[in-house]
Amino acid sequence: MVRAGSLLLGCAFLLAMTACGTAGTQARHVVEKSGQKVTVMDNTTDSVYTKLKLDSIDKFEGIRGMDWLGENELAVDKENRKLTPEMIEGQERYPHNLYIRNLASGQDQPLKEGKESLGNAIVSPDNKYIFYKEVYEATGIGYLMNLGTRETVQLGKDEFMASEGEWADSGHVIYPDMKGDIIKADVQGKSEVVLETGAGIIHNVVQSGSIIYYVAHEDSQLFAYDTETKKSKMIKKNVMWVIPSPDGSRLAIVKREGPGEMKLVLCDPAGNEQSVIDSGMQIFGANWSPDGSKLAYNVSSDNGNVNRLFITEVETGEQTPISDEMQASDKLRWSPSGKKLLVSTSVLKDNKYQFVTYVITLS
Repeated sequence: MVRAGSLLLGCAFLLAMTACGTAGTQARHVVEKSGQKVTVMDNTTDSVYTKLKLDSIDKFEGIRGMDWLGENELAVDKENRKLTPEMIEGQERYPHNLYIRNLASGQDQPLKEGKESLGNAIVSPDNKYIFYKEVYEATGIGYLMNLGTRETVQLGKDEFMASEGEWADSGHVIYPDMKGDIIKADVQGKSEVVLETGAGIIHNVVQSGSIIYYVAHEDSQLFAYDTETKKSKMIKKNVMWVIPSPDGSRLAIVKREGPGEMKLVLCDPAGNEQSVIDSGMQIFGANWSPDGSKLAYNVSSDNGNVNRLFITEVETGEQTPISDEMQASDKLRWSPSGKKLLVSTSVLKDNKYQFVTYVITLS
């Protein structure tokens, strides 16, 4: 565990990272405890500090933090070393199973164990169910578990992309199949085809209110399907990801501007751009805080050598740089209170990749 005290972070620059260069000299600050190091970024000019404070960064090796089960518990996946490994490409591989990590004790409680590899878990908005997949490389089969009873239902027999699928509301999940149909399933496992897009492979299917957003076709067209009128409309092109705000009033959109250039922009629900948050070679992991006031995201520099984690106040445009060594492998996840941020990344160690999870506590 690494603690940075109540370290003030950030550079209050509006929409452009170059403002730190004009406001003051940006520096990296390495905090260390028990042999663990985490690099955070600060600024030497007091007048440009944001109000956001970093209380601590906790680092957990060997687990993939997926979502919050509460303010002090995580749903994680990790290798189940109690089972016999398989030899794949000359390496021993253990199945990944699901666990509950208690942040106070550091202990893991089994959530779902077995010889199958399980992962990509997302907790329902009411914290009563968990949506996860039995994973086969890039694809998987979906399951829903009642967290109270641990009863599990399978969502059909067909595989879909393991990275896809979100909660539409507390009682339903939504995901695309491999034919381009959008499927909705309830917590009893009953599923239905909501929309046959006819577009083949589609991705980034999310629902906000009565609108289902999805990305399709080679030019990455963003569509909005109205479940009430049963009509679809293409609202934007070159979209990599769309992340609706909690109240549905805004969209955070990552779009491709050109070769090696991405932009994170704020749009209204119709796709009309309101402001530019950031740009870089890659932008990933973007997610809203529960109250919709902040966006957390990773951005890669133009040469791809630096991956920085930022939190932006969407109303003022103030950006708080957190670290330049946390490249999120999954969507960044905020705790229910919005005071903590979950970051999962993978690092090369002993000639194989292993997951590292960070919990960032803010005030």
